[in-house]
Amino acid sequence: MIGLLEIRRRKVQFALIALIVTLISYLVLMINGLGVGLNVLAGSALKNFDADAIAYSDRAGISVIRSELSQETVNAIGKTPGAEESAAIGYVAANYRRDDGKVNSAAFLGYDPGTIGEPKTTGGRALTAEDRDGMLADSSFLKAAGLDVGDQVEITIRLERRTFTIVGEIDEGAFFFQPAVYVLRPTWDAMKYGGSGDDTPAASIVLLKGDDLPGKKGEGYEVYDKATAFANIEGVSGQQSTVTSLRVFGYLIGALVIGVFFYVLTLQKIPQIGVLKAIGASNLFVFRQILLQVVGISLIGLAISVPLAMLTDAGLRRLPDAVPIAFTTGTFVTTAALLLVTSIVGTAFSARQVIKVDPIIALGQQQ
Repeated sequence: MIGLLEIRRRKVQFALIALIVTLISYLVLMINGLGVGLNVLAGSALKNFDADAIAYSDRAGISVIRSELSQETVNAIGKTPGAEESAAIGYVAANYRRDDGKVNSAAFLGYDPGTIGEPKTTGGRALTAEDRDGMLADSSFLKAAGLDVGDQVEITIRLERRTFTIVGEIDEGAFFFQPAVYVLRPTWDAMKYGGSGDDTPAASIVLLKGDDLPGKKGEGYEVYDKATAFANIEGVSGQQSTVTSLRVFGYLIGALVIGVFFYVLTLQKIPQIGVLKAIGASNLFVFRQILLQVVGISLIGLAISVPLAMLTDAGLRRLPDAVPIAFTTGTFVTTAALLLVTSIVGTAFSARQVIKVDPIIALGQQQ
């Protein structure tokens, strides 16, 4: 292949463009990883709920923070047509002291044992009705606080301090950019409202399992699917818009840099292209050689940037305040495919220049 032979002949030039493609690929991968990581922090606990839909107060605007449901409403939600199972969940944020002495917040979720709201434990045991001062802590909480199952932790809320015992470990992720912690619903009520009586809200949201639940309404509540609930978490839409903008700019810069490089390279090769055309080479054949070079350089860049991004992620996870970056197979596949497409699109100017080359004029320039 003529295209590959040229790469071997111009090693320095193509090595430089391969380096640039590697850096651009690495940048886009890290931006995509940041987007996935921020999604995990924003509400992976919500995505992990064992539910098909979530009911909110109709005055909350799909906000867990603002949603408050009375016991009467909770009971009514459980009787929604199509609902097979339900579980009341309460939410409140509280402070704890990390292992490094810093004060941080955690998302405390109140639930009832034996319902679909109960998380699966990965260590220790589940909460029982007697564990009023017990909690199930996410692994991220335990890591940040420097604690383990069986340890005690002091929580501060409403200017009051309360000591909890960690009876189990869970892997539910985060909620509102805070590690998730599960407690009994009566404990949540005492934390948020002081356990002041029957007139206080009984839950923030209600999880539902069943068919055709999203879109249903009742007196004081509305039901939404989990995707809609996640999209309306405070800060998610703005965060994703920013990440998407950075991602688009990365792809555009990649297409522009590769396009300009190969356009200039094509201009330098006009005499050689003229010779090829003079001996019968078609425009398609010449352009295929350029495409072969573009795809080859892009694949080399991706082959280097993907392991580099994974090593960076592993290194960042060791930091006390780890950057929220997460990679999935989909992240790598999508990024690689889009970078290849944008690289090929960037060579469109070169294709136009190849078509314009007149063999006679090009041969005259060579003399």
